[in-house]
Amino acid sequence: MHLVLVRTVAGLEKLAAEEVVAAGHRVVEMSKRQVVVEWAPGESARPRLADDVFVVHGVVVDPGRTRDALAAAVRSLELPAGQGAFAVSASFVGPRNFNRFDIEDLVGARLGGRYYSRRDGAVPPAERSEWRVVLDGKTLWVGLRPYAVPLHRRGWRTRTVRGSLHPPVAAAMARLAGIAPDHRVVDPFCGAGTLLLEAHAVEPRASYTGIDRDPTAIAAAHENAAGAGIRWRCGDAARLEGTVDRIVTNPPWNVQLSIGDLTPYLRRWHRALDGRLVAILNPQQAAGFGRGWRVDAVYDLSVAGQHPRIVVAEPSRS
Repeated sequence: MHLVLVRTVAGLEKLAAEEVVAAGHRVVEMSKRQVVVEWAPGESARPRLADDVFVVHGVVVDPGRTRDALAAAVRSLELPAGQGAFAVSASFVGPRNFNRFDIEDLVGARLGGRYYSRRDGAVPPAERSEWRVVLDGKTLWVGLRPYAVPLHRRGWRTRTVRGSLHPPVAAAMARLAGIAPDHRVVDPFCGAGTLLLEAHAVEPRASYTGIDRDPTAIAAAHENAAGAGIRWRCGDAARLEGTVDRIVTNPPWNVQLSIGDLTPYLRRWHRALDGRLVAILNPQQAAGFGRGWRVDAVYDLSVAGQHPRIVVAEPSRS
């Protein structure tokens, strides 16, 4: 077994931990945006809730605030030599007397070889390996990404539209929906189709329908679905009719796009839904869940400079 850093969106740590445990691995610890995992041997599915994954190659005690202590800690690391072109990305918590580029350059020099610094806005070559350094207040972790690109990138995602959802957040919502093979699942604001495509990855035997008024979004959704090898109902003509088992949706947060008051939509969903709603909303929209809904869970996130909430709810018929 070896240690792996699972990096994720702030607020999804617990759900990401549940995903890797379900895959047969053991969680060692959790901190903001990170789950440290003892990875079981053998091939395993890549965690869909992860922004990225790094295999740990070096661990020392977090050196604290000073640059001299940081330099001493990096010198004490036992690291393999850098192979080919590589870059380093770093992050830390708490006040420090150094910046991320100081960390990256020290670790890059320690690895040796063809290190490409990001200092002063330099862009490393596309063909490179990527090292990650995290100072979490207790430990300095150094890991190497085992894949060519970050896990949050999806091969099928060739097009996006304004307000497109981050795929690992969509994957978390799909897991929270608890979709079964015979369920009818609808996204009334499907955009480029990210949520339904992630839901399809969780349960490919369910029935999926995407609705959106924007023809550009519908075209993007169809193109992304084709890239994933999926056929589904998607378009402005696909109306929310009859009874549905799950609604998973990402309504505009009134930031890049606006829909105004969410209440009329909630009323419509309440009438159609015989099951669970999973929606990601801005805090004002989330607070608008009142009579007629039983809220089962709320997850506060920090993503793309915004602080939305995933709300898991069911219609209350009493």
